[in-house]
Order: sequence, then C-alpha cells, then structure tokens
Amino acid sequence: MRIVDTHLHLVYLDKFSYPWLESSPPLKRQWTFDSYWAEARKLGIETALHMEVDVAEQEMEDEARFVLGLSPHIGGAIAAARPEHVDFPRHLERLAAMPGVKGIRRILHTQPDELSQGTLFAENLRRLPAQNLTFDLCVLARQLPLGRELAAKCPDTQFILDHCGVPDVAGQALEPWREDIRKLAELPNVVAKISGIVAYAKPDWTVDDLRPFVEHIVDCFGWDRVVWGSDHPVCTLTANLTRWVEATRTLIAGASESEQAKLLHATAERLYRLRPLQPKRYGSILGLKPEAIAEYKRIHDAVWPKVLKQISGSNISNYSIYLKEPENLLFAYFEYTGTDYAADMARMAEDPTTQAWWKICMPMQSPLDTRKEGEWWAAMEEVFHVD
Repeated sequence: MRIVDTHLHLVYLDKFSYPWLESSPPLKRQWTFDSYWAEARKLGIETALHMEVDVAEQEMEDEARFVLGLSPHIGGAIAAARPEHVDFPRHLERLAAMPGVKGIRRILHTQPDELSQGTLFAENLRRLPAQNLTFDLCVLARQLPLGRELAAKCPDTQFILDHCGVPDVAGQALEPWREDIRKLAELPNVVAKISGIVAYAKPDWTVDDLRPFVEHIVDCFGWDRVVWGSDHPVCTLTANLTRWVEATRTLIAGASESEQAKLLHATAERLYRLRPLQPKRYGSILGLKPEAIAEYKRIHDAVWPKVLKQISGSNISNYSIYLKEPENLLFAYFEYTGTDYAADMARMAEDPTTQAWWKICMPMQSPLDTRKEGEWWAAMEEVFHVD
C-alpha cells in the first residue's frame, strides 16, 4: 500500500546553517532528497512532506522555497516560523503566498515552557486557518498538558502532534503519557502523527517495544485522525527508514485495508490537501506463441512476489496484460508516476529476479516485426483518454 511520508527532514550543509547539529554528530552530514528517495521509493513511499529542520532564523523562508523545488515527489513543506514574534503576520503572508507550503512548525520541545504560553503565540496561531495552514506541535511528553492548553486556545486551528508526543519508549514510560494523550485527543482540532518513536527507543528495540505507544495513539485518536511520518534521518539513530516502515506494517497488520490506508496516505492527503502525481500512461503490444498460451496464463496467475515488488519500486502501477485470440496478441497497459522513466526501466532491467522472470517469458513471446530498434514490446501511441 502506498505511503505519504509527512515528516521528512533534508539537510544540505552546503546551503543552510543548522546550529543544533553541533550537538548531534551522527546527523551532521548531508541528507539529500536523492539519498532518501533511493530507499523510500522501494518501500511504497510515493510522496513526502518536508519538515523544517530548524535552520538559522534568517534562512527559514529560503529553506522552504529550496526543498519545494527539489522533486515532484515532495508534495509540500511544513515551514519554520516564530509565532512568538510580533512580525509573525508578515512572515505568515509570505509563507502562504509560497505554493506548496502546507503548514508551519515552531519546535517547542527544546524551548522554555513559557514560549508557547504567551498571549501573542496563541493569537498568531489563530491566524493560520485564514491561510489554510496547519501547525505541527512538537512537545516533550511532560509538555503534553501545555500542548493541550495551546490547542484549546486555538479551536479553529488544525494541530498535528509530532512523534506521538515524544514518549520515553526506551524506558517504557506509559504513564502519565497515556493519560495526557487521552486528554489531548479529546480536542477535535488535534491529529496525531505516528513518527519519531524509534529515535526514543533502545538501539536494540523490537516491534513489541513500540506497540503499546502506537496502539494507544490509535485507540485515542481513531484511524481518521492519525498520519504517518518517517522522521528521516533522525530515525537512523536506532534504525533506518526500511526498518521503520517494516515495523509500521507489522504494527498495523491486524487493521483493515481501509484503516491502514487512512494512516499511510488518505488522512495525510486530506489534511495537507495533497494531489496525487498525475501518471503517464503506457500501452504496448507483443505476440504470443499459440503453443505457449496455457503456460503463459499459468505463470501469470502467480507472478513472483519479488517481480511485483520491483514493478512497484519502479513507480509502475495499474499494470495489466490482455490476450486477444485468435490473433494471439498481448496488450500491456500501465501507469508511471516517477520522474525518470529511463532510469527506472534500467533499474528494473538490472534486477536479477526480473531477469530470471523475463528468461522464462521471452521464449513464449513473439515480438512484432514493426517494433522499433531496442524494443521487445512494441510501444503504442495514445490517441484518446478520459478520466
């Protein structure tokens, strides 16, 4: 199932200043979109929202503008802002005029508790609905009551609680976190983000270490009010992106397909007003030897899982093959949502499992004499389409 990552951090040390990284040596290096995407695309992630990385104040707007231009797979940005400042309204207007900015965040878990409690802070957050922007709430577990107080002061503002409220997963400290989460979930303007918790777990964490925290979030907020985030690269402190995605899928394996979809993409698309990438459609044609028809149908009743995974990892979906008899022609159709078709097809051709699959299929097939040089399946021209 496809995933919208609502919490991706990108670090470009050659472009921006990150004062806080001086105290986090493992994270103080380049974390580019290309390096993230090389892993993310194989895991079913199709869109990511960039989460501000606490750059120097004078660089906040430049950071948002820069990341929004990196890739079509970055569906939006949560920009850094300072609601405690008197000039916040002017900053907000500039952010709202920037296509792709979906919300703002002011990191609170590293700041004095008083920062979010001032009258001006709440007054400025109440300006967000008019600009159709959200506020990501990043607080420590002990600050959850302060977060609730802030959200209650701004009932029309949409809050997203980051990282399940930063619980002590390593210490399995369920109380008072559990009760504070329950009280926060009573506010209808708060959504919870299942993200970041592996960074607060022991280095040798297991899925069962995460389970009571994730399940409590879902129990309190419900499937309609939860989204998923990678917190990459912070997740690499105790794991990597692949392990966190696999753990998530294990944690929600007992949920219905509809419930899983809400967590992994549907609620995020609604909350952040995301539009799926428009696919490019491909059709092609190929002959099939009459004596191979039965065997061709048989093996396609159970295509190898690794072949299917490679197809998805190459940004291909809605892949269908039709057979027309007695002409014995195969018609293939698929949709492509990537940004580099040639590179994705080359990557598929290099995959050993896909090569083995093709070695079985190709002797059964009969390519058209009219195909172009280098083609096996003959490409077709689309002459009409309507959604």
